[in-house]
Amino acid sequence: MALRETASVEMVCVSPETNLRRVLEIINNESSQFVLVVDAERRLVGVATDGDVRRAILNGYGLESPVSLVMNRSPKLAFEGEHWWVLLNRMRDYGIHFLIKVDVDRKVLGVVHFADVAMPKRRSNLVVIMAGGRGLRLGELTANCPKPMLPIGKKPILEMIIEKLATHGFSRFCISVNYLRDHIVSYFEDGSKMGVNISYIHEDEPLGTAGSLAFIDPLPSEPCIVMNGDIFTDLDFGALLDKHESSGLDGTVCVREIAYEIPFGVIDLGKEGMISTIREKPTLSYIANAGIYVLNPDLIGSVPRGRAYHMTQLIKDALRRGKRFGTMLLDGIWIDVGHPNDFERACALFGAKDS
Repeated sequence: MALRETASVEMVCVSPETNLRRVLEIINNESSQFVLVVDAERRLVGVATDGDVRRAILNGYGLESPVSLVMNRSPKLAFEGEHWWVLLNRMRDYGIHFLIKVDVDRKVLGVVHFADVAMPKRRSNLVVIMAGGRGLRLGELTANCPKPMLPIGKKPILEMIIEKLATHGFSRFCISVNYLRDHIVSYFEDGSKMGVNISYIHEDEPLGTAGSLAFIDPLPSEPCIVMNGDIFTDLDFGALLDKHESSGLDGTVCVREIAYEIPFGVIDLGKEGMISTIREKPTLSYIANAGIYVLNPDLIGSVPRGRAYHMTQLIKDALRRGKRFGTMLLDGIWIDVGHPNDFERACALFGAKDS
């Protein structure tokens, strides 16, 4: 997806007195779909599209009629400082392909166009982010800062996760907090500054990687994405949800292939301790849990209250009850920021882009 912002709009700005003949000339000459009607102070008064003008002519307006008679006085706007996915959602909701960008005084700053590909589908599914861990393996880095709030470039890890999900159409978030929770709650508040909705589960004691799910109220009616609050990935979360919903399964677990090279020659023994083969520094591969899940509502409802409960136990218990789980292999970027070297790697990969 892409947004294209055009700051130079002088050639399509007209006064309210400009006649329809001139408006059509501008639209044709500038290959524009519209003109911006502004006052002497460049404040936006309205917008007139090619369609608005032609409909007005069909309805009996003459070419000498002023554009003020046919313009839209309440066009959809983009405000300075708004996140781009908020603008995408606004365009999708109203079925339009551009927004007029203005400042607090409605002075025109430019035009934001939707460009190149279709907008992401808007998702009503809840996203639960586990952000209550201590991050002890990170040492002094988390002595006074919860792990999800460690900065990568200019932004905390958790903010980058929420931004990523928002670009895929998700806007409902529930963050489970415990260690230094005030750092997280005071930073994100209700999410409105980011154009999303955020609620919180307050863990009074550690509840494991799934225990706080028992306190989601009300119980969701749709599958939920559940993920750890310290993961960087280029996963298409919309595609993950679509894959899960089309599978008919109870849960989907994102997995990652982990390869480990044994730094020695490995000997395989046969009968009576005789060497059967020898392999020089073989590589072993494992399918590892990537810490991102999609769970149906009944799995969320099965989590016991009041005790630590891990996601691995949730899956084991569900399998014993006959529930079915699938996987989605992550073959792109995936970093679990759990060790200092992982944090440094994330900073090198993402921090430079954001600084």
